[in-house]
Amino acid sequence: MHRGPSRSAERARSGSAERARSESAERAGRAAETRWTRHAAIGLAGALARHAAIGLAGALARYAAIGLAGALIAAGAAAIGLAGVAAAEEPPWTWDRAKLRSTVEAVRAGRDLLPASWPGGAKVAVTISFDVDTEPLWMSSMGLTSPSVLSRGEYGARRGMPRVLALLDELDIPASFFVPAATFQLHPELATELKKRPQHEVAFHSYVHENPLTLTRAQEREVYERALGVFDELFGKRPVGFRSAVWDLSDATIDLVREFGFLYDSSMMADDHPYELRVAGEDTGLLELPVEWILDDFPYFGFLFNTPMAGLRPAHDVLPIWKGEFDVAYEEGGLYVLVMHPQVIGKRHRMTMLRELLEYIRSKPGVWIATHEAVARHILDAAGDPTP
Repeated sequence: MHRGPSRSAERARSGSAERARSESAERAGRAAETRWTRHAAIGLAGALARHAAIGLAGALARYAAIGLAGALIAAGAAAIGLAGVAAAEEPPWTWDRAKLRSTVEAVRAGRDLLPASWPGGAKVAVTISFDVDTEPLWMSSMGLTSPSVLSRGEYGARRGMPRVLALLDELDIPASFFVPAATFQLHPELATELKKRPQHEVAFHSYVHENPLTLTRAQEREVYERALGVFDELFGKRPVGFRSAVWDLSDATIDLVREFGFLYDSSMMADDHPYELRVAGEDTGLLELPVEWILDDFPYFGFLFNTPMAGLRPAHDVLPIWKGEFDVAYEEGGLYVLVMHPQVIGKRHRMTMLRELLEYIRSKPGVWIATHEAVARHILDAAGDPTP
């Protein structure tokens, strides 16, 4: 009589089936892993190819949908200086030596003006500045005028500046405020608050954060005259410090800076030391207090959608960079120029970081903290170019 499979035979067949299922699952897993590996290998190249296939028009369409086409056009082209390059100009690899030299010598670093000593025997000079751009940054440089975007500039006047001024008051630290004249017209209370604090410098930063590379010489002169008129009206005197709104210069800018009697510029990046500006190979007598993107808050924190400047870095990531730059300036007996924006640094946790930085700087012996103007006058006096 047929008795059917034994229990041991059933267990054997069950085990074989389980092993088969396990091996099948393992093969499927390896196949899936292989597929993902291939996808990973394609990676960025595939993504870039797809973006290239879509093309710039598609990219701009996406940016436009979120309101940033103007930012790309203005910030991506104008702010980095490409607006001043003629589309038909021959590419640099075709230039001869004379063309190469004339291009780089348009504005160039001249004499190193680092003084042999700082006041009171200080080891380092620290000068802190705030570019109070508010809404003009967005409406002019970025070409954006929607309410949400402009509210980011309003934050700088409404909340950022009070926090900055309160911290400087508490720590008894003087600073330089580079202000577009239109900021004062939009927020006259800022002029009132600065006039209450004569220890601070109020300096020039355009009329409405316009890009000089987009202006003719006549237009640039006209807009600077208009801006200086606002300073005359509000403060009864003109500023001695100049900073270009986009940290760049037209062919006319330095001539106009000298024509209007500014003491110094603070827009260029050719050195860590202060230096004399040269234009077309000639000394100008104009002092440069150089800036640097690594000592500016906007690259770290200035948020722009889908651009390389994504912002939103944790403040504790930036503090070691700013401390490290100070430490080396301290060792070298140099100059430390820090640039911030109340609408950017004025956020709550970033102000906590700024407090920590300023307290660290003040804890070191032999630190002279002064306005850009005070630093400029000391440098020029030490160089034998006394200022009035």
